[in-house]
Amino acid sequence: MLFYAWRIAQTMTKQELRDQIKARIKLMPAEDREAASVQICKEIIGSAEWKKARTVWLYAALPDEVNLEMLFHEALKCSKRILLPVVDGNDLQIRFYDPQHVAVQGKYNIIEPSSQCPQLRDSDGIDLAIIPGRAFTRDGLRMGRGKGYYDRKLASVRCPKWGVAFACQIVEELPADPWDIRLDRVISAGKHQTDNNYSDWLLH
Repeated sequence: MLFYAWRIAQTMTKQELRDQIKARIKLMPAEDREAASVQICKEIIGSAEWKKARTVWLYAALPDEVNLEMLFHEALKCSKRILLPVVDGNDLQIRFYDPQHVAVQGKYNIIEPSSQCPQLRDSDGIDLAIIPGRAFTRDGLRMGRGKGYYDRKLASVRCPKWGVAFACQIVEELPADPWDIRLDRVISAGKHQTDNNYSDWLLH
């Protein structure tokens, strides 16, 4: 197992870092992104937290995010309840996913549950949350896409919160604000652009 994190310039702004990470992901061949996604999903499925969870918060991945398709299939097979985020103005709603209802394309071209799917009212009902992001550190800091949707919502979520990322999204440090929510664990896999080794590490 190889532990690896990118160094960043201390003077780099959040937006500059987002742009840099975006460029790194763009360099990844589609087959490498898919292989890393499968590796991450298998790690989650094998965990005790996933096995005992009855309600899981997932997300519908954009092309430059870790694909959770395997988790969707596994959750449905095991009769777990799936939650997905829905952008509502400046807030993030959490709705139950029902494959029998047609999903809709939301504000940022993200697939979301339709309005027919009920909204989660009590965040204590979530057993495990799998969270995307633009960049992560080893100790659980997360940087999103700049809108703050996840940080505002995660502030009230008590369940284990795990970030998932490609190796090129892992950095040694991030500029942090007081409202940034630290995750409990980050799972990363994939090849970075400078060699042929896999970076795969877990944060506990």
